[in-house]
Amino acid sequence: MQYRLPRPSRLTDALHRWALRRGFPTLARIAPRWPRWWLLLNARWVIFLVMAVYPRPKRAIAGNLARILGASRRSWRVRRGVSRTLRHFAYYWVDLFRFAQLPAEEGRRLLAGVEGMEGLEAVLAQGRGAILLTAHLGNWELGGILLGQRDLPVSIVYVPDRYADAERFRSQLRRRAGVEEIAIQPGRSWSSLPVLRALRAGGVVAMQGDRDFDGRGVAAPFFGQPVPFPRGPFLVSLLTGAPLVPTFLTYTESYRFRATFGEPIVLAEGREREAALAGGVAAWVRQLEAAVRRCPDQWYTFFDYWADPPGSGEVAAVAPAAAEAGAETVAMAPDAARGR
Repeated sequence: MQYRLPRPSRLTDALHRWALRRGFPTLARIAPRWPRWWLLLNARWVIFLVMAVYPRPKRAIAGNLARILGASRRSWRVRRGVSRTLRHFAYYWVDLFRFAQLPAEEGRRLLAGVEGMEGLEAVLAQGRGAILLTAHLGNWELGGILLGQRDLPVSIVYVPDRYADAERFRSQLRRRAGVEEIAIQPGRSWSSLPVLRALRAGGVVAMQGDRDFDGRGVAAPFFGQPVPFPRGPFLVSLLTGAPLVPTFLTYTESYRFRATFGEPIVLAEGREREAALAGGVAAWVRQLEAAVRRCPDQWYTFFDYWADPPGSGEVAAVAPAAAEAGAETVAMAPDAARGR
């Protein structure tokens, strides 16, 4: 969705690229060595300076938060939410660079709790692998890295960042943790063979489920308005039988981590494909909306999420079917998942 981000000026874009080339190598060196509290404090100043130069994303964040919170863009709740969102985003980068380079125990010491792990374990026990369906919420990259550090085979499907320097450092951190990368390009055909191979080996594949990159998504109501969601994770699930497990790693108020594994989703068998996909998307969106309501200032969406997307006429037509089909989708609890 980076094509929908507010376009920076030439000067802003040049400053951004310069900061990535200079700042990321510095952060990579100091993140595992300096005290975390000092890094987080400085991150707040850095994001403040970045937004002073490039303030346009703040307006998009305010609009998204206004819908989620049911408040005016100019309300104190929304303005406070914008500041907290930017702060959390700055912390995301610090903690990603820090804990990806430290022993896994360092990150786990900050885990305030893990919810729903038994559901993931039940899914993996079936031997079909698992699709961790996540969103741009909390510290999603760090979640995959921490799983990779547990000797659990993890592959991450991702769309490369517009800024190559940012993606290069993400890639280094993933490889350091033993995480396999599967890059895709929006609008281009891509081979699903690496994904299928990982799942058939009983591994875990992490995929994003909150952004439709090619305008051909399956729609479902999200905070009161139909929005297209990517069909890729659900097609893979239909093809392989691997359940989808909604997964989120978010900050607590004390800036520790809370890992949440939602109810596994298995698409209904024997149904027409589009109806099965619509039902799976509807089941996912219910859990995603609940997660965003819990942590609205940790959902990093710096564009107008509810603006008319490509193919928006199709979105409006499909939305009612998605909502209806969702009631028949099998959103399985751990015991039910074993019996599939």
